[in-house]
Amino acid sequence: HNIPMAYGSYQELCTDPNIDIVYIASLHPDHKAHAEMALNCGKHVLVEKPMTMKAEDAQYLYDLGREKQLFVGEGMWTRFFPAVEWTRSLLGVDEERCNDNDDDDKNELKKSSIGNVRVIQADFAIDGDDVGPYPTDSLYATELGGGSARVLLPYIVGASMLPFNGRLPDRIAANGIVPADVHDVGDVAIGMTMTFEIDNEEQQQQQHSSPPGNKAIASGVCGFIAESKEETMYAAKHGRITVNGPAHCPTSATLTRKSSGRGNGATSVSDGDPSTKPNTITVEFPLPASTKEIEDSGGIQMPNSMGFMYEIEAVRRLIAAKHYTFPQWTPEESVNCIKIIEKMLSQIVE
Repeated sequence: HNIPMAYGSYQELCTDPNIDIVYIASLHPDHKAHAEMALNCGKHVLVEKPMTMKAEDAQYLYDLGREKQLFVGEGMWTRFFPAVEWTRSLLGVDEERCNDNDDDDKNELKKSSIGNVRVIQADFAIDGDDVGPYPTDSLYATELGGGSARVLLPYIVGASMLPFNGRLPDRIAANGIVPADVHDVGDVAIGMTMTFEIDNEEQQQQQHSSPPGNKAIASGVCGFIAESKEETMYAAKHGRITVNGPAHCPTSATLTRKSSGRGNGATSVSDGDPSTKPNTITVEFPLPASTKEIEDSGGIQMPNSMGFMYEIEAVRRLIAAKHYTFPQWTPEESVNCIKIIEKMLSQIVE
């Protein structure tokens, strides 16, 4: 791979004055110690998700970074894909963004939105045999931080939190499969639901005959027992958006505008009128091109890994501008995501 330097220890790497930022991609239980080491050596850090095993440890790292004026971010790379950025722009109505525009632009922004999200469905399940051997692989082994709650569930929870600015749900429920055998392994599948409060302009405007509009519900499943389609769907009053698979690293998203009456997904044009705009559009976002060096070394090992470029570029821009956290995946979202996962784990092992 023509890597110019090698080190005898992580400490030696972290004290190299030529290193600006360290990507922490060690085993999950080691993330806190290794990120703390790098920060104490004056290095920015990008920490692979899950950032830490406990929410309090993640908060500690964000606080340490703030104290030292160093970048600290969790590598939720999904949030940086253009398909997800585009989806986010159509969810709800960003009142602050609207207020920065005149009335015509404000109305246009509201018309482009599908409204406040009411229903979310997400899945990310894989066939574990495609990745590593059971039960010793880090996917499974508890002592290595394994289990689908640590490896896959952050994507499902993160997708569910997207419309709600990182705040915690008001209710959380989970069920799961934890193998009852002699191996010390974590959960191999989890199903979950969450409900969220909506700060809702639509709620004030809704008709008395409509169901209450101040709540949203999210459901999801993840696991290592079979490969799912892996899509994320957001449904709102004026339509729905599907982040197409693989939704954790997507290259396209589909917008379906709500037609009048039931069955809005069955039509190709609004209200059956061919003169109107298409009811459904799919937007494609091709990945960055691979490089000769990558291809010569064996190529990409996991789907759409060139998409890491989006996250890398975001980190570079933020550090250059002296911003030391992600706006796309804030410290609040990062810590709350771990809190939610901790709650779900406590429910499935009761």
